[in-house]
Amino acid sequence: MKMHLGTRLGIAFGLISCIVFLSIGGLSYHNMQQMVLQQQDEALALRISRIEIFLADQQSFQVLIEHPELYENMLGQEDNLLILKNAQNTLIDINPLDITIPLLDYHSRLNYQNNKLEQATTRLAFKQVSFNGQTYQLIAGKQLVAGQQVLKHYLTKLVIYTLLGIILSTLLVWLMGHYLLRSMRQLIYATQQINVQQLDQRIELPSRTIEVQQLTEAMNAMLDRIQQGYEQLARFSEDISHELRTPLNNLMGQTQIALSKSRSRDELENLLYSHLEEYERLTQMIENMLFIARVEHGHYQIEKQTLELSQIIEDLLAYFEFLAEEKNMSIYADIPAQLNLSAHPEHLQRALANLLSNAVQYGKENGEIRITATTTENSCRIDVLTAGVQIPEQHLAHLFERFYQIDSSRHQKAQTGGLGLAIVQSIMQLHQGEVQVNNHPQGVVFSLIFPT
Repeated sequence: MKMHLGTRLGIAFGLISCIVFLSIGGLSYHNMQQMVLQQQDEALALRISRIEIFLADQQSFQVLIEHPELYENMLGQEDNLLILKNAQNTLIDINPLDITIPLLDYHSRLNYQNNKLEQATTRLAFKQVSFNGQTYQLIAGKQLVAGQQVLKHYLTKLVIYTLLGIILSTLLVWLMGHYLLRSMRQLIYATQQINVQQLDQRIELPSRTIEVQQLTEAMNAMLDRIQQGYEQLARFSEDISHELRTPLNNLMGQTQIALSKSRSRDELENLLYSHLEEYERLTQMIENMLFIARVEHGHYQIEKQTLELSQIIEDLLAYFEFLAEEKNMSIYADIPAQLNLSAHPEHLQRALANLLSNAVQYGKENGEIRITATTTENSCRIDVLTAGVQIPEQHLAHLFERFYQIDSSRHQKAQTGGLGLAIVQSIMQLHQGEVQVNNHPQGVVFSLIFPT
C-alpha cells in the first residue's frame, strides 16, 4: 500500500518508540519491583537481627517466650509474623492472619523465600540460631500486599505515561517529517511544471537539506542531458529530412522532366544511372545510420585481429595521396616499425579513412597531413594532424554527433553523408577505445586511442 513518506516515517518512528518506551518501562518496573523487595528484605533482616539480640539475653528470651504479645504489639500490623521453633515445638508463634508456613530448611545464613501458599504472597526471612546449646529456627515474615499495591499503582502510571510518550513522539515526528518534506513537495511541484516546451527551465529550490539540494542538482543535470538529447534529436530529424529530401527531390525532378516528353533510349539510360547513384547514396546513408544505432544499443559484435599498423596506413595513403595532390597537399606518416594493434581490420581502415577524408576535404591547399602513432603500457594512440586548420572551441564537443556541421549552409558533403565522425566514434566504442579532437598550434588533431 502506497502512503506518504511523512506517514511512513511517523509509523516507523512510532514502532521504534513502542520498542524503546516499552523496554525502558519494563526495566523501570523491574527495578522498582527489585527495590520494593530489597526494602522488604532489609526490614525483615533488621527484625531477625533484633530478635537475635533478645535471644542473647536469658531474661529477655524468657520474657519473650512467656509474653509474645509484647513483641506482637511491637510488630504492629497484622500482616507481620514471627515464629521461633525447634525440632520439638514452637516457642513463639506470632501469626495473626494464620498464614500457612511451609517446611523450611535449617540454614546458618539468612535466607529469603516467597510463600505463595496463600492468596497474598508473604515474604519470609529465616535463619538457624543457637541458644543454650539448643538449635532454633527463627522465621520473620510480612505479606507483600502493600508493596504490590505500590507496584500496581506504579505500573498503571507507567503504562499511561508510556502510551502518552509513544503517541506524542509519533505525532511530533509526523509533524516534523511533514515540515522537513516541504522541500520535496516544492521539488515535485517545480518538476511538474516542466514539459517539452520548457526544457530550458531549471529547478531553483534553495534548501538547507543536503539531500534535497543534491537531488535538485541531479534533476537539473538530468534536464540538461534531456534537453541536449532532445535538441540533438530535433537536429537529427531536421538533418535526416534534408538528407532524404535532396535525393528524393532529385529523383522526382529528373523523373518529371523525363516524362514531360518522349526520350531516347540513351537519355533514359542516363536517367536510370543518375537514379542509381541517388539510390546508392540513400542506401549508404541508411546503412551508416543502422550501423551507428546497432553499436549504440550493443547489438554489434566484432572479432579483433593482431594487425601491423604501418601496413594499413601505407595502403590508405596509396589512395588518399591522389586526392591530396588535387589540393597540392602532402601526407606524411610516422609509424614505428613492427607496431601491432589488436583491432578489426575493416573497421580500423574505415575509421582512419574517414579521418583522412575529412583532413583532405577541409585542409588548406598546399597544406600538410601528418599521421603518427605512439604506444604506452595500456594504449595505442593514432594521431591525424591537419596542419593550419583550427576548429572553434564551441564546436569540438559536438563534432561526433550525427549530421553535425560547423557550417550550417550544408554544402560540400562527404561521401559518408555527414556521418563520418559519428561512425568513427561508433567504431572506437566497438573497440572499447576513445576518439578525441583537440586544437594544437600546428593544427587540429584527431586521435584514436585503442586499449592494449
